[in-house]
Amino acid sequence: MKQLLVSLAFLFICRSADAAHVAQWRGEVALKKSGETSWTRLTAADVPLAAGDELRTSRASTAEIVTDDGSKIKLAPVSSFKMVTENKDSVSLGLYFGRVRSWVKKFSKKFEVRTPSAVCAVRGTDFMVQADADGSTSVEVYEGSVLAGDASGNSGLVRQGQRADITRGGGFTGPRDNPDEPSDMDSTLGSARLEARREIYSEISKEAVLARAQEEIQSAEFQTRKVATDAFGYRVRMEEYTIRPADNQFKYVVLNTRDDRFDFGKILFTFNTALPADLSLATANMLSSPGSVAPQWQLTDMNSVMSNTEDKVTEDASGGRMDFNSSLSDPRYELVFGNYSFYAAGPAEAGLNGGLGKWFWTKTDYNVSRNVAASFTWLGQPTAIGIVTSNPAGDDVFYSITRNTYADGSWIGAQDFVLFDDGTILHTGDFARGLGGGETQDQITDRLNFERVYNSSLFGGRSIDVMYSAKLLKDVGLLRF
Repeated sequence: MKQLLVSLAFLFICRSADAAHVAQWRGEVALKKSGETSWTRLTAADVPLAAGDELRTSRASTAEIVTDDGSKIKLAPVSSFKMVTENKDSVSLGLYFGRVRSWVKKFSKKFEVRTPSAVCAVRGTDFMVQADADGSTSVEVYEGSVLAGDASGNSGLVRQGQRADITRGGGFTGPRDNPDEPSDMDSTLGSARLEARREIYSEISKEAVLARAQEEIQSAEFQTRKVATDAFGYRVRMEEYTIRPADNQFKYVVLNTRDDRFDFGKILFTFNTALPADLSLATANMLSSPGSVAPQWQLTDMNSVMSNTEDKVTEDASGGRMDFNSSLSDPRYELVFGNYSFYAAGPAEAGLNGGLGKWFWTKTDYNVSRNVAASFTWLGQPTAIGIVTSNPAGDDVFYSITRNTYADGSWIGAQDFVLFDDGTILHTGDFARGLGGGETQDQITDRLNFERVYNSSLFGGRSIDVMYSAKLLKDVGLLRF
């Protein structure tokens, strides 16, 4: 009996000295341990968390974490965070997206929450941090105070009953009175938008992509299937479809199956208002709209991924608006994104920047239709180390190569092809010959495909190779002649 009591006492002492742990959860919560690449769904409570571990929640799912000093953290639905640091002196959380509410014990260790755009440091506070899909951050304080700051060094003390907002790239608004009551964190804020964005950047395994496609394809608005030959002579089974995740969104998905590999691409388009039944009414003038009247439907966000299920390339655009060009001879509104960023990742970089990967470049105030950016940043520098472009088969052949090399030695290259179903690369005279031979423009276009191949120093010798049809893009209204 004495030995049993000693053993129980020892277990109690060890348990009370544990680091952070998941005390309880509901719904679907996944854990990725530090140094691992796969996620595991939680099946039991009281799961220990160490520095580097990551948690994410699905819809109608929450997780509560308790640290060794008794502080509590609640992760809301459709949220993802990383336990960056957890030791006897400090706790640091990285919130990729979603919301987290923290009840920090008074006189406890140093406690902070970091998002892609902000740092919030506290002692003895009840507060909530929200990381939005556009990279901005909101802070609400319910008790105590929070020192919040952005990446540019702007900061402010947010007190009880106040809130502050931090935009991506720098910009601090507040503190100001907060009329909202504290949230119970059981519901998702902006759930459709956050869930769609999370899925675009986080679900890259073949199993997850095919499971999502099987679910979505039942409600597909446009859909095509065909077998074609790629630029390297391999047969590709292509499946493409579009769906509407929300009334102001549509998503395009392409799946490529070859004998020895699976690649895919996804693009999520978000507009300022609900889309019309005829999608082409919105997409026709999405990049450039002639006239002096702004178009009704304006693209505000664009999120995309291309992947081979191990590596990925992602693009994240936000703050979209239509700006008038003030031209007298050709008046028109043109799409400008406030922020357009490009990322790439092998398995080692997959969790960086909220699942986007390693950041390579950003264009701010980017005029998409004229390919002009007010500011261009490459890995934090104004220029890339080396940019190489070429047309290996000549200027009359639709085959080009681009390669960028960056200050840290990393690089990424892209090969682009426009080719027919039989693998023949398009030449500038092919349309004229086809039309002269009795084909219609639609018949020629429907035999065409686009292929993009990415290689990178991050990919370990692998490539991403996605081919997609001109026909589906034409049906949706994204490709016009």
